[in-house]
Amino acid sequence: MERLAVGLIQLSVIRSDPGRNARAALEIATTAARSGCDVLLMPELWNAAMPLTDHRSLIEENSPILDTLGSLAGRYGIWIIAGSLAVKCAEGPRNRSYVFSPEGKRCFRYDKLHLYPGLNEPNMLGPGGSLGLFEVAGTTAGIMICFDVEFPETARALANRGARIFFVPGAWKTEYIRLWRHLLVSRAVENQVFIVGVNRCDRGGAVRFGGSSMVVDPFGDVALQLDDRPRFEKISLDMTRVEKARKEHRVVASLRPDIYRKWI
Repeated sequence: MERLAVGLIQLSVIRSDPGRNARAALEIATTAARSGCDVLLMPELWNAAMPLTDHRSLIEENSPILDTLGSLAGRYGIWIIAGSLAVKCAEGPRNRSYVFSPEGKRCFRYDKLHLYPGLNEPNMLGPGGSLGLFEVAGTTAGIMICFDVEFPETARALANRGARIFFVPGAWKTEYIRLWRHLLVSRAVENQVFIVGVNRCDRGGAVRFGGSSMVVDPFGDVALQLDDRPRFEKISLDMTRVEKARKEHRVVASLRPDIYRKWI
């Protein structure tokens, strides 16, 4: 697919009422699904208050929330990357992303690799151990959840396996929002890929999230940047820019992994 219509759902999580929060988020997702996107992306842990201190934030793997997202994807014939959710799994609690196909199926899942100490994640959740590589709308894609984007090794592994676009659901704190912006641009330039990052924007007494959801192209140009308010935005991506960037500015073609292995 040469053009990919991507929808960004920047959410303000209702922290005091999980049921109301889920209904509100799914209502926004329903409106977004009607917009003609190929792919929708939601933010990190949009079912949970932060920092994580209560196991009641965890949903079951058979949660109606997941059934609703699958039905939504199937009804409108779109891909939904459900950000991430705090999920109770057989192997223990996880920060997990689900991908739903246009047929309404759960076609992929990814557990966050790097748990963020600043939001108590390592004390509540277990880390994943698999790379977030999948196919979406005929394009090889990668997913990194929030803190994962700090680690260039993960991004390089995805790019080396053919990913042309990275999706990054985030819950990035306001005081470090400049890092979020710089990291998204850096990962795009280093790997000559599109990056779509969607952040939470809710505010509380202890933790505030800064929004600033972004789309960065393979040249490092910011194609879209949101403010710090709840918002849905759609953008059409010219996926041929990946090959154009790699031909004009030959970074990927100049990699020397045999040399790097001597040092890393």
